[in-house]
Amino acid sequence: GSRLMNWVWYCNYPEDSPEYKDLMTDIDGHPHHFSMPVGKIKPHLQEQIKQTATKDLPAAFAGLVRKSEQPFVQCITDIISPKTSFFDNKLLLVGDAIAGFRPHTAASTSQAAYDALLLEQMMKSEITEEEMLREMMDYAKQLTDGGIRMGNRSQFGSEGIDLKVSQQA
Repeated sequence: GSRLMNWVWYCNYPEDSPEYKDLMTDIDGHPHHFSMPVGKIKPHLQEQIKQTATKDLPAAFAGLVRKSEQPFVQCITDIISPKTSFFDNKLLLVGDAIAGFRPHTAASTSQAAYDALLLEQMMKSEITEEEMLREMMDYAKQLTDGGIRMGNRSQFGSEGIDLKVSQQA
């Protein structure tokens, strides 16, 4: 049959490098900051991805990459909000709105479910609002830090690389 497959392949480029700028400039010459839409990757980069896959990946994975007709690029960023509520607690962030996790953590659904459970507990007066907010933020920080450690180990064989987490309001 026919299947849709989402694969992730990490490649590290400094933001100011020629490779990054080439990768993040589409076929029409427009630069993109965080993602390259499907169908907009330059043909020479698509060919380079397939050649590198053939050279570096096990045959089954290389075949998967070579069969991908329109890959897309998503920059991996570590972003976490400095807090979970705003405007005198009239706006509450939950799930991905608190923190965006790296894809390899596969944690976004569990974060949203955990936040929903905490919200339910708070609404039933089983925990205080302050406890709920603290638990939500602690969970987001743990998963963000864990994703960074996991990525460092898998890519660099070390947890010692210092990557900063951006905090957005």
